Amino acid sequence: MYCKLCRNVMYRKRTFRNLFQIENNDVCTNCFKQKMNYFPYFVVPIQKGLLHIFELFIEDIKHPEHYINYFRPYYQAYVKNHMTIDAIYVEKLTDQFIELFDLMEVGHLIIFTNNYKEE
Repeated sequence: MYCKLCRNVMYRKRTFRNLFQIENNDVCTNCFKQKMNYFPYFVVPIQKGLLHIFELFIEDIKHPEHYINYFRPYYQAYVKNHMTIDAIYVEKLTDQFIELFDLMEVGHLIIFTNNYKEE
C-alpha cells in the first residue's frame, strides 16, 4: 500500500494483537507526524451554547478524504464521552455558517473542519 501524499510504500507490522484489526490509513506515519500538530482549537460563543471548532489548518486540500485520519483521535474521544454534544463535519466553515448556527440556536456543537475562512 502506498501513502496518498508522498507515494512511499507503507509497511504495517502485524502481531497477534492487531492481526484482525482493519487499518484504513491512507497516509504514512512520516506525513502524519508532519501535519499532526497543526490543529487549532477555538470556541465561538453563540446563543444558548458554544461552538467547539477543530480545524485541520492545511490550505489547498485537493483530496480531503486523505486527511480524515487526522480527526480520528477527536472522533474516538467524542464517542468515549458518550456523544453528549452534537458533532458535525463541514468542509469549509465560513462566518455565514456560524451566523446560521447562531440563528438556529443549536446549543453546544462540535465542528470538525478542513478550512475556516474568516472575513
